[in-house]
Amino acid sequence: MARRPRGVAIRPMRAADVPAVARIERAVFGREAWPTIAFTRLVRDFRRAGPARGRLWVATGGGAVVGYLGFELSALGGEADIINLAVAEGARRRGIGRRLLRTAEAYCARRGVPLLWLRARASNRRARRFYQRTGFRVVGRFRDYYEEPDEGAVLMAWGRYWRARP
Repeated sequence: MARRPRGVAIRPMRAADVPAVARIERAVFGREAWPTIAFTRLVRDFRRAGPARGRLWVATGGGAVVGYLGFELSALGGEADIINLAVAEGARRRGIGRRLLRTAEAYCARRGVPLLWLRARASNRRARRFYQRTGFRVVGRFRDYYEEPDEGAVLMAWGRYWRARP
């Protein structure tokens, strides 16, 4: 059972959170980090969209943003794609990433979205193990998905078709 992080709250991302989210993004993803403007636009566009196109959440603790998750709902319905998840280095291994995922899963369940997808860098064993421990299953691969360095991605899914939970 994962430890529940003390004093950590999950809430929708706001425009004021973007600088902190961008700092975490750069620290975690380096050269592959999304630019700050991408988060600014997603916050704006997801807020304005009707029906909902996606959601962004932040985890806060001690007055600071310590993690975030974003996902996009498929225009076809029935599925969502986790577009980004990161937790600040000093806040890892405290259940924050798991809570962010559970927030997205609960949102999908309320909206009748039975399937969540994500892609992880093939060499990122730590991320893949984390996702597998939270119930995601490897369902495919993409060649040459990432750049710098060039490598494939592992496609993972969570949902009613892959219900075996740890």
